[in-house]
Amino acid sequence: MLEEWVRMFRENFPFAVRRESTVQAVLGDHGNHVEEMRDGSGKLLGVSVSNGDTVLLLCVDREYRNRGIGSALLKRTEAHIAAHGAGKIRVGAGASYLTPGVPTDRKVFEESFSLEEIDPRIDGSAERFFRNRGYAHAWGESNCFDMRMRLRDCAVPGRIGGWIDGIRYDWASPEDIPEVLKCTQDAHDAFTQYYRDPALYAAEGQERVLLARDGDRVAGVLIVGAETEEKGVGNVGCTAVRHGYRGRRIGTNLVALGTRHLRDIGLEEGFLGYTYSGLDRMYGRAGYRICAYYFMAEKTLVTKDTEGSSQAG
Repeated sequence: MLEEWVRMFRENFPFAVRRESTVQAVLGDHGNHVEEMRDGSGKLLGVSVSNGDTVLLLCVDREYRNRGIGSALLKRTEAHIAAHGAGKIRVGAGASYLTPGVPTDRKVFEESFSLEEIDPRIDGSAERFFRNRGYAHAWGESNCFDMRMRLRDCAVPGRIGGWIDGIRYDWASPEDIPEVLKCTQDAHDAFTQYYRDPALYAAEGQERVLLARDGDRVAGVLIVGAETEEKGVGNVGCTAVRHGYRGRRIGTNLVALGTRHLRDIGLEEGFLGYTYSGLDRMYGRAGYRICAYYFMAEKTLVTKDTEGSSQAG
């Protein structure tokens, strides 16, 4: 069955950048709850995979859509989640994810973006499906999106191991870990957990940490990955710059130099996943464009208390 669910995800979310091992791990988690719809011959038509209060995948093969299958699967999933005491249900990202939210072709919160090249395989039908069933965008006045760029279009001055405006940019080594963590704790402590991995500091690693140094102090950091999610695709992310160094384009320079590295080792595309309003311009200055928006769908459920009365969760 896992192979069928993976196939359904890949065929119906062809734009999603997720490594095969991640997809299998997310869909094969023993804590998942799965609802399926099959025809008389046993062919899988649609599936809903949830974990806790989160729908990880709700998918109906294209030729079987608009027949009530998705609605039935979602209703059964909502009932299961409500029965287990959750007051809300969300779609996309929980403890793990396949896509951050519901893919859509438009910005959910209106703001003046111009850095868009939306993947033509994405439309607004999934967003409309969830909105029509009572879901709302949970991120308030912020958009969630992915960004891409063709690396052949990358034209970046400077080099890794060199200086830009008094700041030196080079790769981190194991000895740099304490200073890196001081930087992330000051800049954005939520990222600190990702920078603790010692594998990021290996000279030949698939993922590495790029530093911005001011003397002995680490002013900014960036994780650069080569084909960690998809062949021919590199990624940069978890950009963090100390508060005292902001406004000097250090984050932009880290992104640009990391992207140049991906180009120089022969990759075809650069990718930024699961990012948000306010970072689009920093990444955009390096050449990235928004390729997918996400409707961060959430809905309040109705649960039954122990005495049988109904209450909104």
